[in-house]
Amino acid sequence: MASSALAQPSAGWFEPTRVDDAPAAPWVRTHHSGVFDGRAVEYDAITGETVLPGEDGQPAATIFSTAYVRTDIESGAARPILFFFNGGPGASSSPLHLGVGPVRVPHTRDAPGVAPNPSSPLDAVDMVFVDPVGTGYARLYEEGAGAAFWGIEEDADAILFFVRDWLARQERADSPVLLMGESYGAMRVVTMLARAGNTELAGALLLSPALDMTAGTPIVGNNLPYIFLLPSMAATAAYHAVTERGERSFREIFEQAAEFAQNEYASALQRGARLDPEEAQRVGATLAGMTGLPQNYLLERNLRVGGPEFMDALLGERGLRVGRLDTRITGRIEDYEDKRPPANDPSMAGRREGPGTGERLDDYFSNQLNTRIGRPYRTLNLDVNSQWNFRRDGAPRFYFSVGPLLQEAMNSRRNLKIFIGGGVFDLGTPVLAARYLATQIDVDPARFTFAVYDGGHAVFEHEESRTRLCADIRAFVAATLAAAGGG
Repeated sequence: MASSALAQPSAGWFEPTRVDDAPAAPWVRTHHSGVFDGRAVEYDAITGETVLPGEDGQPAATIFSTAYVRTDIESGAARPILFFFNGGPGASSSPLHLGVGPVRVPHTRDAPGVAPNPSSPLDAVDMVFVDPVGTGYARLYEEGAGAAFWGIEEDADAILFFVRDWLARQERADSPVLLMGESYGAMRVVTMLARAGNTELAGALLLSPALDMTAGTPIVGNNLPYIFLLPSMAATAAYHAVTERGERSFREIFEQAAEFAQNEYASALQRGARLDPEEAQRVGATLAGMTGLPQNYLLERNLRVGGPEFMDALLGERGLRVGRLDTRITGRIEDYEDKRPPANDPSMAGRREGPGTGERLDDYFSNQLNTRIGRPYRTLNLDVNSQWNFRRDGAPRFYFSVGPLLQEAMNSRRNLKIFIGGGVFDLGTPVLAARYLATQIDVDPARFTFAVYDGGHAVFEHEESRTRLCADIRAFVAATLAAAGGG
């Protein structure tokens, strides 16, 4: 039932960022056709590099983008546009590009190149996949320039500069604009919403979102990580047959555990060391039944088991570690225990859009999009992660939330709608955390749309979830435009 890791993560993830002062890659437009959601579609692919100026006005860095624009309809200039960002923060747009764009990784992973993605919502919305500074083909012009772009606000401002430039360059000022971010990309999107000024934004989709870093920081006095991880642990235990699934779907198991986590479990954790021993036994028994972990193991840890502990404990007797970003994928503990994150996560190596993706995209850009850059496409740059400025308004690194920014954006943009989705098998950014944050935002709940998928962090890497996600994107775009009077 469980998949094994297929390859080790690329050493290139840890290499320093490229510095290259060559002229910006020219804009290239090529014509294509495909069938999406059963509809024949003619479209253009537009690739190019946007130069970002430094404080002195001179070129400092670039952003690379790949756009797909439908051409076989009238009023194309008024068609909605969806800008996509992955996370990291040193990730390129390649996961979403090959997840919901018009091409994907073939079903047979060893097959070369890319294949059509018939689920893509390109029939309904134009799509722009954005590679921020230091990712994909984007680069720095000189050493040390990254500090101006590698931070929460700095990054959001650079991407907003790109969005405005792209809309002006392509004469799309009348197009409704939506944003979609995965993982850290969701934090990027929320920060952009709050800093967009007069730029009109119709809606945002947040997938496997990292919004509240306190939700993933298990320090004394912060019980949120344990509450939010429990439903994903329960779904994982059932997937690996450590607990009984019965007739329940994984989403049903997730929701049942979420109900317990936010009520009885949260109440027990809140009482901490003052929790009555008998109640601790009762809660521990319920936890054991949900997670498959021994009751004594749970009680010894005061009912608190974090993601890394669970990854080794669930199948530890078999010598297996479950993945962090996709707990369905496993690897031998000894193959991963001495590696630094994210290389210690079996699911990073076992992902469909993992090792070899850069080479696939180099071939795709060169041979199908007539785009030849002269440097390799970098899918993930952990040099960016290590240098990122996570401090905002004086908050400690990894202990802050963009919840206030989301509330600010939704209060100032009264028609703004938000989609939040994630997979039940994700321990990295558990979807319950984002759902909880949305309940704390003081706006009409109808402005939020929620979805849970039978997937991991990258829900689009599995066909059923990919199809459902693309349908949800299509539906959210249509509903957002209709509510704004554009549909």
